[in-house]
Formats: sequence, structure tokens, C-alpha cells
Amino acid sequence: MIQSDKSVFYMDMKNIINNSKIFLFKRLSELFGITLIIVSFLLFIALMTYSPDDPNFIFSENLVIKNKLGINGSYISDFFLQSIGLVSFIIPLSILITGINIVINKNFIIIIENFFYIILYSSFGSIFFSNFYSENFSLAIYGNGGFVGNSLNNLVINIIKLNFDISYYVLISLITILFLLSINFNLNFLLKFNSKLSQVFKKKESESNINQKI
Repeated sequence: MIQSDKSVFYMDMKNIINNSKIFLFKRLSELFGITLIIVSFLLFIALMTYSPDDPNFIFSENLVIKNKLGINGSYISDFFLQSIGLVSFIIPLSILITGINIVINKNFIIIIENFFYIILYSSFGSIFFSNFYSENFSLAIYGNGGFVGNSLNNLVINIIKLNFDISYYVLISLITILFLLSINFNLNFLLKFNSKLSQVFKKKESESNINQKI
């Protein structure tokens, strides 16, 4: 009888420990996801309020800062835009949706997969802007493709020169696909959502028609 009570006690303790671990993991996942969401908004604000006249890693004498996040926003936005160029503006969206997915699904692996896709589409985006939309007054040093775009462009320029039109659409397709992968885009979910949405509208339309007849 005593042995049985001990077994029950140990089983209860084991369940409590396991449940505590699960609870702690979920809360940490939510906290991490929320942190990513906040980071995405801050990065977006920093990029949107970027000014080439603000202090940066190259020129730091100017004391007047236009960036809404101050000196930190100035340095962060300059780092992103000078390194990978205009493709930086879609990175906050990837981080935002990654954070939301982590909060919902409690899956840390998502961030590894999504950041891998972010690196890939940032690279292709940098090459794209370096070739097809390179000039920009605000990004005078490295242009719209940034330093990464200019560096990678030297490796692939001969391939792009074979056919500029094909290269243009291939790069856009790659960037789009990799971006959708970085936000865990689910076509089946979207189709189901659209189907349910259309059903709701049809139901409301039928109800309004009935009310009009009455």
C-alpha cells in the first residue's frame, strides 16, 4: 500500500514538472514572439525615418538627428540600408509575422527557417536593386542595392547580362517566393479563409434580400 502511494506521488510530481515545463516553454515562446513584434515595429520606424544627414558609421559629426528613434535608429537604419539597400523595408514585415507565428504556434524553429529565407531574399533583393534601380540620392554611397548588392553583383553580372528581361522577372519571382516563405505563407489556409469569407458575404446578402422582401 505504501509502495502504491509512493508511485502515485512520484507520478503526480512528474506530471507537475512536465506541465510546468510546458507552461514555461509556452510563456517564453510568447515573450520571444512579442519581442520580435516590438523589434519589427522599431526597425520599420527607424527605416522609414532614415535620413542620410543623420549620424552614421561613416559620418558622425552631425548632432541634429531626424530619425524618430534617435541616434540608435540612425545607426541601425544606416546599417541596413547601406548594407542591403531598399530590400530592407520588407524585413520588418517578415519579423512581425514571424513573431506572431511564434506567439500562436509556440515554435522556436520558425525563427531559424524564416531568418534563413530573409537572408536569401535580402541577397537577391540587393542584386535586383543594384542592377535595375541602382541610383538613389539618399543612398549615394552604395546605391539601392547596398554594399552586399554591389559585391554580389560582381559575381552574377555576366549571368544577368545574358538577358536583362529574363533576369528581371526571375529575380522578382525569387524575392517574392522567398519572402512568402519567410512569413510562413500558407496557400491552403488562404484559400480556406477566402472560402469562409465568401460564405459569410453570401449569407449576409441572402439575409438582406429576405429582409427587403419582408
